[in-house]
Amino acid sequence: MALSRKEERDDLKKLANKLVIKSNLIWDEMTPIDRQAAERLAADYLSFLTASKTERAVVKNIRQILTGHGFVDLNQKKRAPGGGFLIHHEKLIGFFRPGRLSPEDGFNLIVAHGDSPRLDLKPKCVYEESGPGFGMLRTNLYGGLKKFQWLARPLALWGFCALKGGRTVEIIFGEEPDDPVLTIPDLLPHLDRKVQRDKKIGEAIVADKMNLLAVSIPLGRPRDKDRFKLAVLKILYDRWGLVEEDLVSSEIEIVPAGPARSVGFDASLLGGYGQDDRLPVFATLAAVAEVKKPDRPTLVIIYDREEIGSYGSVGASGNFIEHLAARAFEAVGLDVHWSKVREALLKTQALSADVEAGVDPDYKEVHEELNSAHIGRGPCLVRYTGGTGKYGASEASAEYVSRVRSAFAKAGVLWQSAILGKQEEGGGGTVALYLAAYGLNIVDCGPPVISMHSPFEISSKADLWMTVRAYAAFLKM
Repeated sequence: MALSRKEERDDLKKLANKLVIKSNLIWDEMTPIDRQAAERLAADYLSFLTASKTERAVVKNIRQILTGHGFVDLNQKKRAPGGGFLIHHEKLIGFFRPGRLSPEDGFNLIVAHGDSPRLDLKPKCVYEESGPGFGMLRTNLYGGLKKFQWLARPLALWGFCALKGGRTVEIIFGEEPDDPVLTIPDLLPHLDRKVQRDKKIGEAIVADKMNLLAVSIPLGRPRDKDRFKLAVLKILYDRWGLVEEDLVSSEIEIVPAGPARSVGFDASLLGGYGQDDRLPVFATLAAVAEVKKPDRPTLVIIYDREEIGSYGSVGASGNFIEHLAARAFEAVGLDVHWSKVREALLKTQALSADVEAGVDPDYKEVHEELNSAHIGRGPCLVRYTGGTGKYGASEASAEYVSRVRSAFAKAGVLWQSAILGKQEEGGGGTVALYLAAYGLNIVDCGPPVISMHSPFEISSKADLWMTVRAYAAFLKM
């Protein structure tokens, strides 16, 4: 007997539900209670993001959070039955929570990074332009940023200075409501045709011209030398006790001034500097707070220097993970044998918690339609990154991705699959390849972000909420 047209449509619908990959909008699936929970989580995240504009601030704030949850400093105590943390050079932090199983059986590891694209002050940065009448500060680029986005906007200084004799000074300037801000001037459109407008966008702004206006009131009298430079140096000395030589042993970063904010008429989005990668950092902390008694021991590492290649003693290319894993053995009373530590790392399963490029509604053409990340549809599983195809990529095995999918399904996590744009539009990488060198299983997983690497990145409150659930599901694997 032939099926009616309605029966055929119903059968096709059932078949599609069974066979076609789903990408549901999280807002459609959330209950009123879920939405309230997402709003509370977002409020905490905005506070964290506002207070965590440098990698040192990230580490400092994570330490406070972990201490509040009962974690102890593993540099002060060997045994840590409730969990412990290690800080390296104040810019990298790793922590451990015991599980029901022994560390010898491997860890559930989440790795992220605490640095973001920015400008730094050069070691010898103070100079003057006496003709125009300014004291200036020279800057240096850090990470993959669009230079024009940093011009003609309010900027703040966040820094750390190590002085002779062991004294240290922390600087935050431009964040209080009554603080002045700094800025890099831009050229007016009436005069920019030859030096900016007729050039390619990447060449129109010269990095060596991206310097901060610091003062315009000189010291002394017109015949005196270096009046504007001395005015800058006097302020640095009066306010923080710094002399020019101290800037050589300083780490002073220029970041966008002002707080992170809700975005949109409906306040459904999150806007702020440094969401790459501080959104996954915050989501990891929230997931660890939720999963207090995991089966497998938990390891988390928040690296520095990811945005410039992960090199150096605080980057993922170093061997900090070996040191942290060994201390995790000690924390539960096990003897440290390096063969056992390396074997445990081989058995480890990991997430590289990093954001993914969300589809910009005005530039959909640079994304590959079937494999794009969409705001509001959950964290992305990214099997591989790389450029011009898979060049420079770490690729997760099919078996491991299947296990992660199963954990997400069990926990009711809504997620999506994505890659970074079309094959010949660019590309990028994460810390995953450095951890994969230990032979462990690792896959990238994080929420989509638009305006990535800009001074004001955009994410979704729904994605933040679901990312916490995804990371918690992973920690229970």
